[in-house]
Amino acid sequence: MATTKTTIRDIAERTGYSVATISKALNGLPDIGEETTRRVREIAEEMGYIPNNRGRALRTSRSHTIGLLWFLQGESVWTHELFARIARGLQSVVEVAGYDLTPISCNSALEGRYLSYCRYRGYDGVIIMSSGYREEGLTELIRSEIPVVTIDCVYPSCGCVTADQRESLSALLNYVYELGHRKIAYVYSDSDSAVAIDRRKAFDEVSAKLGLRLPPEYKKPADFRNEEASAKATRELIALAERPTCILYPDDLSAVGGMRALTEAGLSIPGDVSVVGYDNIPLSAYLQPPLTTYDQDGDEIGRSAGRLILDAIEKPRGASERVTVTGRLIPRESVADLRAR
Repeated sequence: MATTKTTIRDIAERTGYSVATISKALNGLPDIGEETTRRVREIAEEMGYIPNNRGRALRTSRSHTIGLLWFLQGESVWTHELFARIARGLQSVVEVAGYDLTPISCNSALEGRYLSYCRYRGYDGVIIMSSGYREEGLTELIRSEIPVVTIDCVYPSCGCVTADQRESLSALLNYVYELGHRKIAYVYSDSDSAVAIDRRKAFDEVSAKLGLRLPPEYKKPADFRNEEASAKATRELIALAERPTCILYPDDLSAVGGMRALTEAGLSIPGDVSVVGYDNIPLSAYLQPPLTTYDQDGDEIGRSAGRLILDAIEKPRGASERVTVTGRLIPRESVADLRAR
């Protein structure tokens, strides 16, 4: 049986607004109040309204397409658990507003040509999502006429959404500290990305605030999402004369590598060594033991970025806005309580 397509007139009948008001709200025109626009879009999403982007492009000189520019070595945005959550949050916002989200894989052929590529594709706006922003040509894109929002890197000329790196490390460190741990090791990313730098600074600052006197050998470098590097770092840590009671890892996949190294060494988790991850990927809840971790709330990061890019496209103000998203600690069974020992 054919399904009847929801029209602007259907939404008008449901809301009581005129067809003209519905059209303006869905197209983001400035002469409609924000509350009206919000309500119209909520009802449109509820009714399953699908905009005709081809017709809209002819009327508004817009493509109603937003590019999602991502940099991941050897991975897709859809296979990286956190980036996939962010993309999902983005979609939930921009698609209701009638925009399509198009992922752009930044391979070597595209290097340095980001602005010309985005102009050629006619993107109304671009979201840049990356673990590092050293790539040549990005500054040119960010300073161009195309509205841009970055995720986890701050540029003064465009909107930005960042996770609260200091709050996350503070929450994790304080949690294990309150459970009696004083010998806390940190397997960290040594990249020069803003995320890695912020976390390293936060670990040092919070450790000092707690009065922890941690030896330098308690800090070991390993790349993000690198199980083998984290396993190697873990073997080095447990070989120390004074073994740490708890190890923090840069992400949950790294923690998996560390847990494997601990198990292979005949050590129990958390009986001998406690383990803490980061990101709260789905796997973390099913490990043995389930992994204590930190949820960055990727969905909200994506939704916030979606709202910023729509705002930049539809109501440009010539000013940037920064949104910081706070996540939450997920306590599970991989951290031992040492207070009674």
